[in-house]
Amino acid sequence: MAPKILSYTMYTNTEKPTTNHIPITTIDAQNDIQQTIPVRPQLPAVVTAREQLSRARIRLTFSGDDVATFIRNKAAQAPGNWVKLFVPSSNGEIVGRAYTLRKFDLCMGTFEIDFFTHENGPASSWANSAQVGDTITFAGPRDGGFALNPISEWLVLIGDETCLSAIQVILSNLPSDLPGTVLIEVDDPDEHKPFFVGKNMKLQWIKRTHNPLKTDDALTKSLSNMEKLSGFGQAWVAGESSSVMVIRTFLQEKWKLDKESIRTKGYWKKGVTHFRS
Repeated sequence: MAPKILSYTMYTNTEKPTTNHIPITTIDAQNDIQQTIPVRPQLPAVVTAREQLSRARIRLTFSGDDVATFIRNKAAQAPGNWVKLFVPSSNGEIVGRAYTLRKFDLCMGTFEIDFFTHENGPASSWANSAQVGDTITFAGPRDGGFALNPISEWLVLIGDETCLSAIQVILSNLPSDLPGTVLIEVDDPDEHKPFFVGKNMKLQWIKRTHNPLKTDDALTKSLSNMEKLSGFGQAWVAGESSSVMVIRTFLQEKWKLDKESIRTKGYWKKGVTHFRS
């Protein structure tokens, strides 16, 4: 039986993205982008805004002198790149957690990060209680981005709630007419939010299954029901580590994609609090 697709939505944007970086607000972005500034580890940042995007998603805006310098680093602006945030755990130990950079504002000297509080882990607990004026340290940038091959004729993006920021950033940097599909697995329909996809890109929200007796998941089932587009294409897959590995195997064995055409990242692992991919 095919997994339940909660909705099928296509959103379009009349403006074609013209730059290959995380969404940036600036007076003179092109000049700023050319600067490559060394980034020191463990930089301080201050929470300057908080927005509740959904029941389980929080957007925090960070600023500070070091933040303003950091966001002018060309490496930090690659779509899908991330930083490590250092937050206190329940026993007082400081632990690092990776988060995708969602958006920059070069004029204001800020960056935004979206937190999906799917578990009662250190970062989720910190984000739930974070208020304007709170401080944190971060390090980066770290490479987790995606580069579209100039000869690619299509793209598939696959992930869950934890990948929404990365997926949105990648989509905003694609050619507006690139064909492809975005598959996003969620628990809560409240996560269904309109965002930019190209005119030939299909967006599907898929209900997560919770049957422990099954080894395959809803994302893999949806993918198996899709018809592979012709020509050379790429796939970007992220989310729960075990699911990512299953999907990668499917793409290699069923779709015959080579490993260079598949970019994967395990963001978290079921039952593991301190997961490192």
